[in-house]
Amino acid sequence: MPVPPPGGPAGPPPGYAPGPVPPSPAAAFLRRVFRGAWAPALRAAAWPTGLLLALAVALAVPSYGQDPGDDVFVGWSARLRIALALLLQAFGGGFALEAATPGFRYDDGDGSGFHDGGYGYGSDAALARGGAELSLVPLTVTFLWIGALYLAARRLRARGAGADAAVRVALPAAGAVLLLGLFAQPEIAGVAVSASPVTAALVALALALAVTAGVLQRDDLARRLAVRPGALAAVRALGAATRALGVVLALCALVGFVVYANTDGVDGTALLLALTILPNLGATVLAIAWGAPVEYDLRGRFGLLGSGAEHGTVGLGEVGDEWGGGAVAGLLALGAVCALTAGLWAARRVAGRGGQALAGGLFLALYLLVTGASGIGIRLAGEYDDFGADGYFEVAPSVPDALLFGLLWVAGAVLAAPYLLRLTGGTGGPGGPGRGGTVPPRVPPQPGAPTTPPFPAPGGPAPAGPAPAGPAPTGPAPGGPTADVPHPDAQQPVRHPDAQRPGAPHPGAPEAARAPRRGRGALLWGGALVVAFAVGGGVTTGILMLKDKTRPGITVHPRPGAEPVADPAAGAATPRTTPAPQTPAAPESAPAPEATPAPGGAAAGAPTAAPTVPEGYEMAVDTAGFAFAVPAGWERVSEKQGQITYAGPTGMSHFLVGVVHDAPYTPLENLTSLEANSRKKRADYQRVRLEANTFQGRPGAIWEYTYTDEAGETVHAADQSYIADDGTEYAVYFTARERDWSEAREAFDTALATWTLNDVD
Repeated sequence: MPVPPPGGPAGPPPGYAPGPVPPSPAAAFLRRVFRGAWAPALRAAAWPTGLLLALAVALAVPSYGQDPGDDVFVGWSARLRIALALLLQAFGGGFALEAATPGFRYDDGDGSGFHDGGYGYGSDAALARGGAELSLVPLTVTFLWIGALYLAARRLRARGAGADAAVRVALPAAGAVLLLGLFAQPEIAGVAVSASPVTAALVALALALAVTAGVLQRDDLARRLAVRPGALAAVRALGAATRALGVVLALCALVGFVVYANTDGVDGTALLLALTILPNLGATVLAIAWGAPVEYDLRGRFGLLGSGAEHGTVGLGEVGDEWGGGAVAGLLALGAVCALTAGLWAARRVAGRGGQALAGGLFLALYLLVTGASGIGIRLAGEYDDFGADGYFEVAPSVPDALLFGLLWVAGAVLAAPYLLRLTGGTGGPGGPGRGGTVPPRVPPQPGAPTTPPFPAPGGPAPAGPAPAGPAPTGPAPGGPTADVPHPDAQQPVRHPDAQRPGAPHPGAPEAARAPRRGRGALLWGGALVVAFAVGGGVTTGILMLKDKTRPGITVHPRPGAEPVADPAAGAATPRTTPAPQTPAAPESAPAPEATPAPGGAAAGAPTAAPTVPEGYEMAVDTAGFAFAVPAGWERVSEKQGQITYAGPTGMSHFLVGVVHDAPYTPLENLTSLEANSRKKRADYQRVRLEANTFQGRPGAIWEYTYTDEAGETVHAADQSYIADDGTEYAVYFTARERDWSEAREAFDTALATWTLNDVD
C-alpha cells in the first residue's frame, strides 16, 4: 500500500481541471421547465380560460328582468364581471357583496326632509351598510374546466411532452384565473363585489398540475404499475369508481333538471343558471333517492319577518306528501339503478372481491365529496330603514345520512353485481367475477393429445422437456394411485359458462338457438332490479320510520305538569288601555316563584335569591349583563347592535333582548314610538295592550300586539321594557304564532319571572 508523502496528499497533476458539478434533480427539472417550449403550453392553457370567458358571456347576455334601454341598472359589462365572480366559485373563490359607504343621507318620503344614517334601539334612522355572502360551488364549471384541460394535455402528450410541460401549462392557467378574479370585482351603486381571486388561483394551480401531470405521465405510470399489482388494482378501482360516478350523476342530474324545468314559475334565465349546478342537483337527487334528506337551516333576524331559528328536512316523506307514492317509488327505482351501476362497473373492470369492494368504497367516497360540495349557503348582514337582516340560510344534503344509506345501497350492489354478470353470461374484470387474480384463457387440446398430466408416476423417469410451471402437484402420497389426479396447471377443455346447465346452447350454435338466452338475461336483469329495489327501498324505509322526524314549527318545550306562571303584568300601576280578548288571562291562583316577587307589584324589589328554574327550562346567563330562563334546547343565535336573539332549533318563536345604556326616554315613550312605526308599516297591526307598569320595582311598560306575516300567519308578540338602576333599558321581546300563543305564553312569563341582572360587563 503506498504511503502518502509527508505534508499531506499530493495535489492534482499540472494542467488538471475538475469537471463541472452536475445540477440536482430539482434544478435540472426547473431548467427543463423554463427552457422548454412555452407556445404549446400557452395554447393548452387557453382552452380552459376560453371556456370560462365563454360561460361568463353566456351568463351576462340575459338582462335578468331589467327593462332594455338607457335605464338598465346593471349593464352588460357589470353583468360580465359579476358572472365571472360567480364562476370562479368553482375553484373555491368567494362571492360577497359589501356596501362601499357606511351611511348616507336619505329622504323617507314622510315630508320631514333628509335624515342622517344612524342606529339605536327604537330609532327611526336608517343605516346603509352591511353585506351578503354566497357559498356555492358550481360543479358544472369545475368539471368542464378540468375536461378542457384534460383534452389540451392529451394533445401535448401526442407531441411527446413530458412532466415539465405540466408546470408550463398550470402556471398560465392559474394566472388567467387570478387575472379574471381581479377583473371580476366591480362596484355598482355603492355596492362592491368581491371574488377571492388568490384562493381561486391557488386551487386552479393545484388542479391544473394534477390533471396535466397525470395525463402527460400516463405511460410512465403504466410501466411502474405493471410491476406493482396492488397499486395497479387500486388504480383500476379508482377508474371504475370515477366512471360510475359520472354516469350516476349525469342520470340523476337529468332527472332533477327535468323536474325543475316543469316547476311553475321557472323561466329561461332560471334554467340557464341551473345548468351551472347540474352535478350539485344530481348529488341532491341521488341523496333523496337513497333516503338521505336534504336539510335546511335558517337562523337570525330577517327584517319584518322577525327573527329566530328554523331547521327542517326534505326527503322521501316530503316527496310523498307533495307528489304521492308514485314519485317515491320512482325515486327508489332510480336509487336501485344507480347502485347497480356502481356495482356493475366494479364487477366488470376490477378483479376479485377485494378489488370490487375497494371500487365500491372509492365510489362512495367520491360521491360524499361531491355531496359535501353541493350545498348552498347565504349569509346576510345589513340594515336599511327598518329593513335588514342578520343571519344565514343553508340548504344541503345530509352527508352523515348519505354515508349511512350509501353504504347500504352500494354494499348490496357490489355483492350482487358479480352474480348478475355470471347469470347473464357476461364477464367481469380480470379473473372474472369473484375471482382473485388474472387467469389466462386455456386452449383446448388438439385431437389425440394426452389429457393426463405431463408428470411421471412415482418412481418413473421424468419426461423430457421443461418442467411445468406452477406449484408442486398435490394428491396421494408416492406409491398411491395417480391416474385420476390431474395436475393443477394441466390444460383442460374450455367449457362455455352455460354448458353445465341442461339445454344451454353451444357457443358455436346458430343465432336462433341463442335467442332464448337473451330473453332469460333480460328477465334476470329485471329480477335483479326488483330485488335491489325491494332490499334497498325496504331498508331505507325501515330506517326512515325509526328516525325521529320533526317538522318545522313552533317548539316551546313546556314544563310537564307545571303550574302556569303568574302574569308579569298583574298589578300594573296603569290600568290597561285596551281590552285583551285575544290573550288568555293567567290563572290568578297560580303562585309566583318564591325567589322572584310579582314583577308588577308596586312595592316589589329586586330578587334577593337565585330564581327557581322550572322543569323543562334552563338558565341562560348572557355576557350583556342579564340572565333568564329559556326553554331547554334554546341557545343564543345572534347579537346585532345591542339586540341579542335566543331561539330554539325549530319554529319561528324566539326571544329578542334589547340593551340600551343611558336610555334618554321612558319605556312607555319608546314603546309608543315603536307602535307608531308598526302602524305605518303594517296595515294589519292590532294592539292588544300598551301600558306602563312596574317591573321588579323599576318603571317599565308592556306592549302586546298581533300582525300577519308574509305567509298569511297571524303572529302574536309581547315586549316588556324597563329601566334598571344604572339607567340601562332592558327590553324582553317574545314572539310566537297566534294559534300557539296559549301554550307559548308560558315561555314569556317564565322569562320575566326568572329575569335577573348578573353585573357582567
